[in-house]
Amino acid sequence: MLIFSSTNGVKPRFAPVILLGAVLLNTVSGAADAAESAASKVSKPAPATALTQFNNPIIKTDSKDPTSPNGPLIYTADPAALVHDGTLYLYTTHDEQTALGKDYRMYDYRLWSSRDLKTWQNHGAVLRYSDFAWARGDAKTGNAYAHHVIARKDQSGNSKFYFYAAVEGGQTGGAFGFSIGVAVGDSPFGPFTDPRGMPLILLEDTAKDKQHSWRNIDPTVFVDDDGRAYLYWGNQQLWWAELTPDLVHLKGEKYQSDAKGRMQNRDSSAVQIHKVDSLPNFEEGPHLSKHNGVYYLVYAAGFPESLAYATSTAASGPWQYRGIIMDPLPGTTTIHPALFDFNGQTYLAYHNADLPGGGNYRRSVALDQVLFNPDGSIRPIIRSRKP
Repeated sequence: MLIFSSTNGVKPRFAPVILLGAVLLNTVSGAADAAESAASKVSKPAPATALTQFNNPIIKTDSKDPTSPNGPLIYTADPAALVHDGTLYLYTTHDEQTALGKDYRMYDYRLWSSRDLKTWQNHGAVLRYSDFAWARGDAKTGNAYAHHVIARKDQSGNSKFYFYAAVEGGQTGGAFGFSIGVAVGDSPFGPFTDPRGMPLILLEDTAKDKQHSWRNIDPTVFVDDDGRAYLYWGNQQLWWAELTPDLVHLKGEKYQSDAKGRMQNRDSSAVQIHKVDSLPNFEEGPHLSKHNGVYYLVYAAGFPESLAYATSTAASGPWQYRGIIMDPLPGTTTIHPALFDFNGQTYLAYHNADLPGGGNYRRSVALDQVLFNPDGSIRPIIRSRKP
């Protein structure tokens, strides 16, 4: 066996998502009174007029032109946005529940791409929960929950694509619970394969903080300008940990490897998993991004979920709460955000329930523009539909 050390180098989705308004800060430290004062100033900015109108939901049908209403309806959720070489790759989960169903039924992850946010291509399923050999599912659920995808060049200068996904299974002793896995591909379209052979985050990693079996969901990964990579995740508690440069191990994680490279005898005792307790009503769906030098953490808060956000001067925090930028939506109790820059503008991808037959378990991905105030705070999102 080879010895390695990386020292350096069933969820009832009823958690509310708050997208917090971000403020451009010179510092994020200071007294609690100052933080509350700043939050009150930016949480109710003047209404803005959307500069871009989208024919939302942006994904409507499982057809060559997914924006067209002519075709079989497809219900999508939990968007993850990857901008690479001038193209937006929009990865979504896939709601397959019946109209009268009372639970999530999700088996695969879909990919849609565009170079102008108007014309879209349907690339079908690029990953299934069962592509993780340790994952479990059945005809009722499937358990392919929210995800995140990033790109990074390897030492040879070739882009690698890292797909982080929350799926059920992989727990010590066969216990029921959600894990976070990672799969890697050479293309945005995959195929994606699991380099670990086991989850990245297990129930045992967060057991001292929470006990519910769906606590380890909704991963987001951010690679900072200095190359350091951060994994944020959680339901009813936000956690983060640093990744190693290969993006498939936790910093401090130790393990053995079998002849096929699969991890054995994992030891996470030296891994530092940090709690974030400064975000009011945090429920799930964290997303970390950087815009104009400021770090923005958007998330789902309360129930039904709203979108809220916080800001920081570092990817590791500390985070200062800034406010709500989208209220709960009709027809669904959840919202899942992805904030991204594209062609000089900032956009929000999220899900609603606006397709015919939509609801809590049959959601639809939408896009809207994000507008900032001069101080860097985010204006309330104006939801758009084609006039």
